[in-house]
Amino acid sequence: MRDRLRELKRRGLPWLLAAPPYLLALYLLRAGDRDGWPFLLASAAGVLAFACALADFVSARRGGVRVPPADPLLIWGGVVAMELHAAFLPIAGTRIVPAALCYVLGYRLPPLASIPFAGGAAAWLAGMTPRTGGRIGEFASIGALAVLAFAAGFIVRRSDLRRAPDMIRARETIARSRSLVLPWEEPRSGGGPSPAAATEETVLLRRERELADGIQRALEGLLPMTGAEHVAYLSQSPTPGSSRYDGILASRRPGAPREFSVPDTYVPVREAVVFRRPFIETGPEALRYAPWTMGAEGRVTGIAAVPVFREDAVEGVLLAVREEEGGWADSVPALIEFVARFIGRDIERIRAAHHGERYLLREDWYHRMVRKMAQVGGAEDGEPEESLPLRRQRVYAEAVGQVRRQAGASRVLLIGTDDAGKTGWIAWEETGSPGGGSEQPETLGESYVGWVIRTGSQRIFSDTIGTSRSQGVLPSAWRKGEERSFLLFPVAGVGEFRGAVVCTHGEAKRFDRHHAEIVRDITEVMQLGLSHVERLEALTKRAATDGLTGLTNRKTFLDALGGELARLDGRHPCAVVMMDIDHFKRINDTHGHPFGDEVLRRVASVLGKAVRKGDAVGRYGGEEFILYLHLADPDKAREGAERFRRMIRQTKFLHEGREVAVTASFGISCAPQHGTASGDLLKRADEALYLSKQRGRDRVTVYPG
Repeated sequence: MRDRLRELKRRGLPWLLAAPPYLLALYLLRAGDRDGWPFLLASAAGVLAFACALADFVSARRGGVRVPPADPLLIWGGVVAMELHAAFLPIAGTRIVPAALCYVLGYRLPPLASIPFAGGAAAWLAGMTPRTGGRIGEFASIGALAVLAFAAGFIVRRSDLRRAPDMIRARETIARSRSLVLPWEEPRSGGGPSPAAATEETVLLRRERELADGIQRALEGLLPMTGAEHVAYLSQSPTPGSSRYDGILASRRPGAPREFSVPDTYVPVREAVVFRRPFIETGPEALRYAPWTMGAEGRVTGIAAVPVFREDAVEGVLLAVREEEGGWADSVPALIEFVARFIGRDIERIRAAHHGERYLLREDWYHRMVRKMAQVGGAEDGEPEESLPLRRQRVYAEAVGQVRRQAGASRVLLIGTDDAGKTGWIAWEETGSPGGGSEQPETLGESYVGWVIRTGSQRIFSDTIGTSRSQGVLPSAWRKGEERSFLLFPVAGVGEFRGAVVCTHGEAKRFDRHHAEIVRDITEVMQLGLSHVERLEALTKRAATDGLTGLTNRKTFLDALGGELARLDGRHPCAVVMMDIDHFKRINDTHGHPFGDEVLRRVASVLGKAVRKGDAVGRYGGEEFILYLHLADPDKAREGAERFRRMIRQTKFLHEGREVAVTASFGISCAPQHGTASGDLLKRADEALYLSKQRGRDRVTVYPG
C-alpha cells in the first residue's frame, strides 16, 4: 500500500485532485466582488501551485528523468489561464482561454475523459466572465467556442495517433491480448474446423503473421523519419540449404512488393551479421551496393544496414535504401538502431508466446514424456526393480522415440562422447523398430557430427545422395546411402550426457528450424531424466560404500557374494578370505583414533590395489575386511592371502615421525570344498581367522587348519 501511494505521489495525483476543489472555492469567493482580497489571495495560490508544479518538472528533468510527469504542470497552467480570464476583462473578451483550453483537452485526453473536463471548464469560465450580453449569452458564446475548439483538438489527435508509435504499441497490446485466447477457446462459426485440429504449425503460422504485421507497421513508421525510399527487415531463410536472406519491405513507391530477398553474400547484410555493426554508405559508392539492378530502381544514393539483436545474437538486419539526392542525416543510424531494438524485443516476445503455446499443444505427448522421465527412478507397478544402466536406456529410448515421431525422421541416432567429440558411440538408435545402442567407438574426425559436438552448434543439411556434404555428416560406419536430409543437434550438460542427436530422412529438405526446436525441447527433458539417473547412481554408490575406507560395505559385499556363488553353483572354485588387523585396539589406545582411521584407510588402499580383476574386497566391520577370490582353489587362495599379508607388513605407517608396525591375520574357506553357501563359507573363514589369532597372529590359515 505504501509503495502504491508513493507511486501515485510520484505521478502527481495530489496535484490533479486539488485542482477541482480549488476552482470551486475560487468561484464561491468571487461573490460578485472580483477585486476583493479573498479572490486575489486565492488567485495567488493558483499561481503558486503552478510555480511548484513547474519546479517539480524541472527538478525531475535535472535528476535524469527523461520523461517526467507533465500532467500537474498542464493542469495548473490551465487553472492559472482560467484565473486570468476571470480577473481581467480584456482577456475575457478575447475568448482565447476557453478556445485554447478546450483544444488542448480534446487533443491531450481520450474523449471519455476530455468531454467532462471541457464541459466543466466551459461552465466555470461562463460563470466567471463579466455578463456584458447576459447570462445566457455568455454560456452560449463560450459553449459554442468550446465545442468547436474541442472538436478541432479531437480531430488532430486522431490524425496524429494513426501515425504515432504509441498507437502502434497500443495495437500490439490489443493483438497480444487477443493472442492469449488459445486456438481451442476461440469461438467457431458453423462449418469451421474442429478445435482439435489446432496444431503446432497453425500456431506458429499465426505467430509469424502477427510478427510480420508488427514489423511491417514499424517499417512504415520508419520510412518518413529516415528519408529512405525503401526500408526492409531481413532474416536468414528458414528453407534448408538456402543461402538467402528473406524479409519484409516497406516502400514509398506504389505497387512495390511486400516481400524482399537478397543473397547472403550481399555486403551490407554480411557486414551487419558477421561484424555485428551498422553499415552506412552514401554518394556514388552506394550504387555498388544497390540491392536491385533494373530500371529506375537503380538510382541508389544511400545504403544503411543495422543488425537486429535477440539475446545477444544477430536475429536479422534492418536495411534502408535512399534514392533521393543528399546523404543520410546524422540521426538516421541511431534512429534505425532504436527501431531495431524494438523489433528484437518484439521477436523475443512472439517467440516466448509461441513457446508457451507449443508446450500447451504438446500436452498429449510432451507431458507424458516428462512424467516418464520423473518415474525413471523406480520400477513401475508390477515390474521388477531395474538396474541403473537399464534406467539410463529407458531414458534414451523414450527421448529418441519421441524425436523420431515428432520430427518425422526415418532414423534417429543418439551419439555419445567422452572426449569432446573426437570419438563417439551410438547410445541409442531407432528406425521405427525396437532400438538399441552400440558401445563400439568410432572416430568422428572431420565429420559434421563431431563438429556439432565440439562447437555446440546445430546444423540442418539437405543434399542429393552421394554429395560430399552428405558423405561427411556421419562416420562411414553409421551412414546409409538413401539418406538425403540431416538434422544435427548438440546435447551437452555439466556432468551429464554429452553428444548429439542426429535425425535423418530419405527426402530432400525434410527438416527446418521448427523441427530443431522440437529436438531441443525433447533433449532438455532427456537431460532431466539422465540427471535423475545420475543422482540415483550417486545415492546407490553412497549406500553401497563404506564412508571411511571407500570399499564396498558389508551388506553390499554379502549380497554380491551370494549372487556370485549362486551363479557358480559349485562348478568352479572360489575362496572367501576374512582379514583382521592385529592389535588394532592397542593402536587406537596408544596413538589415538585419528591414526587408527588412517591405518584402516591405508590397509584398504593396499587391498584394493592388490586384488585381481574379478576379485572383490570390502570392509566387514571395525578392523575386519573380507575378500572374494575368483577361480581360486585352496593353494591359490593361500598364495594370494600371503601376498596381501606381506604387503601390509611392508607398508610404513608413520605417527609423529615414528614408524608403527602393523600386521594382519587371515582366514580362508574355499568352495566347493567347505560349502557353496555364503553363510557356510563366512563361518568357516571366520573360524580359520580365529586359529590364526591363536597361533600368534600375522599369519594365514586355511580351514580346517
